[in-house]
Amino acid sequence: MNENFDAFDEYAMKYDMNIKEIAYKYNHSYRVVHQAEEISRSIELDEEEKDLASLIALLHDIARFEQWKRYKSFSDTKEFDHGDEGVKILFEDGMIDKFIAKKSDYDVIKSAIKYHNKFQIPTSLSVRETLHSRIIRDADKLDIIYAMSTDKLISITDDDSEISEEVKEKFFSHNEIRKEITKSKNDKIVLMLALIFDLNYVYSKHRVLDEEYLERILENLNNKKMFKPFIDEGIKYLKGELN
Repeated sequence: MNENFDAFDEYAMKYDMNIKEIAYKYNHSYRVVHQAEEISRSIELDEEEKDLASLIALLHDIARFEQWKRYKSFSDTKEFDHGDEGVKILFEDGMIDKFIAKKSDYDVIKSAIKYHNKFQIPTSLSVRETLHSRIIRDADKLDIIYAMSTDKLISITDDDSEISEEVKEKFFSHNEIRKEITKSKNDKIVLMLALIFDLNYVYSKHRVLDEEYLERILENLNNKKMFKPFIDEGIKYLKGELN
């Protein structure tokens, strides 16, 4: 993987690492690689599949650097979806040639990167495409949840707004939440907490529980009374999944 790390660094360092958002995405990419490696190990993938999962993790957010440069935002739009743009940078613009990857793995890499940020994985994907899509989605979400729990990487600030009934219903039904239905800052925080409902692997669920990420997120919020039922439900859900 060292040559792939070098190629990634060469690309990323074209962007200004003094900008905290750029530096965050650079470091996030490497943390996601680590989580992908841990997930791969937990499900006993062979070395070839582990390496592929690590490469996908390294490249999953490659479009984020250009997104911030152009828009000063990480919000995906119809004009710029970072999963789709990542595939374009790698396979239409030829960036994949900088990395050590088998051409026979290209379809898996494309699918995993394209769908890592989508609401759901299409049922039309092959078994192998689905496997690697699930690994990168878990690894990515684990680092997002971790970052929320530190309050140094992702600062989450709640306010006095009500959490909408639709958002509450989705959360307590253990469903992910589409951003289109969120109406307030607090709705968006619940959306982030609901990422746990899309975790696929035992390792991932254990990680959130063992590291007490949800409890640490609650500590970073002002309105603890409002959010505690969501945190408690999230912990209960994960424990139930593991039992």
